[in-house]
Amino acid sequence: MFRDKTIPTIYGAMVFLLSACATAANGGMGDRDEAKGIEQFEGDPRLGKQVDRMCFTSDIDSYSANTDDTVVLEASPNRHYLVETSACFTLDRAQSIAVSSNQSCASKGDYLLVSDSAFGLENSTGMGPDRCFIKSIYEWDDDAPETAVDQ
Repeated sequence: MFRDKTIPTIYGAMVFLLSACATAANGGMGDRDEAKGIEQFEGDPRLGKQVDRMCFTSDIDSYSANTDDTVVLEASPNRHYLVETSACFTLDRAQSIAVSSNQSCASKGDYLLVSDSAFGLENSTGMGPDRCFIKSIYEWDDDAPETAVDQ
């Protein structure tokens, strides 16, 4: 009876340790030498000035260019914002994004609600959406020509 319970536990622990080792060997979610956050857009002509807030957040039409910690939100055809987040684990594979703010404008300190489900703000784990803290907001010119960053 004791043996029947320990073998699955040991097997599960081994699978967990092996997956953790594979993640560590790959540098986690990306290369450690790669720029993170807003630094990855240094010199990009699409990146505008930092702003205090983005208004009419209930009218977010779409999002694009999502990475581990940044996403471009389209508030209207003429208003795009690059939002930098922290403590966000599913932003790079988001299927649904919403803004969580007490006002019609979102600012630093508010949250993005991020889900890996295309059918609303539920995650595949059943735990609900991730709450991603907004660190900064920048204007984004989607029509500016994208140039290669120095390599």
